Amino acid sequence: MKSKSRKKSSLLINPRFQWTLISYAAAVATFLLCTIYGFITYGFRQFTEIGVQIDLPKNHPYFRFIEMQQGTFNEVVLAIAIVVGLVLIVGGIVVSHKIAGPVYRMQKELNQMSGMNPVELKEIHFRKGDFFPELAESFNRLVKSLKNPGSR
Repeated sequence: MKSKSRKKSSLLINPRFQWTLISYAAAVATFLLCTIYGFITYGFRQFTEIGVQIDLPKNHPYFRFIEMQQGTFNEVVLAIAIVVGLVLIVGGIVVSHKIAGPVYRMQKELNQMSGMNPVELKEIHFRKGDFFPELAESFNRLVKSLKNPGSR
């Protein structure tokens, strides 16, 4: 049986950074959804007050209709909140991987570099779609200049 030399992948590369990024996004989304919910609730209160001002009886179909519509809008806002929450978690992990991955890779390479003979140094390549490709390019220029000190 062949053993695969596959790296164990982790859901979070840098949990502190990634959860902080997701938390900030969640806080902004929560604020926006609560604001929308507040405006919707305010609007339905205004509709109810209009019914009261024109002296409609409390059991009038108008009030039942307003109540039914408010319930529907509450369900819609809740559904939107759930979808937004899931998108934020998944999207936050994906985007934060594209940031934390290159930083982790650079840290790993720099730690390995310390004490190495410059001839043994290797260039680094990030995954397609990772942020900060210029960081890898700068690192690779450094590696080349250390390997060939006369070609600066």
